[in-house]
Amino acid sequence: MKFICDVMLGKLTQYLRILGLDTEYIRDVKMLETYKEIDEPPYFFTKRSKMVGYERCIFIKSDKVKEQLKEISHIIRPFIDSGKVMNRCMICNIELIDVAKADIEQLVPEFVFHKYEEFKNCPSCGRVYWEGSHTEHMAEWIEEIAGHTPDPNPL
Repeated sequence: MKFICDVMLGKLTQYLRILGLDTEYIRDVKMLETYKEIDEPPYFFTKRSKMVGYERCIFIKSDKVKEQLKEISHIIRPFIDSGKVMNRCMICNIELIDVAKADIEQLVPEFVFHKYEEFKNCPSCGRVYWEGSHTEHMAEWIEEIAGHTPDPNPL
């Protein structure tokens, strides 16, 4: 299932990608026209107050991303796969690939290179990801939203 967030929900877009959900970020609602005719159109999350004219349009009330996630948790929960959590580029929405430690030495801070053993990178933008201390905090809200504990070692 694909999800779409409009320009007012950039942070929500990133959080949905962290959850492993295929999430497009659009600036123009006219782009929704391309999805109207497909068998299972994506959900469109927006803060726009006037009608968009799209069947699966969900209006988000909160300005805080964690509250936004709670608002839509009943929609996204069935599509969260614990094996795909933290496996999508937050910027490009592309699935990450495993990368050899030796191949990223010049791309990460020296202390990160020496502290961590496993890395992933985005084949589109080249951004490098690793399991840092932030993943512990993420695991808490992922469990709250997804209703299950994510893999403690996603990388």
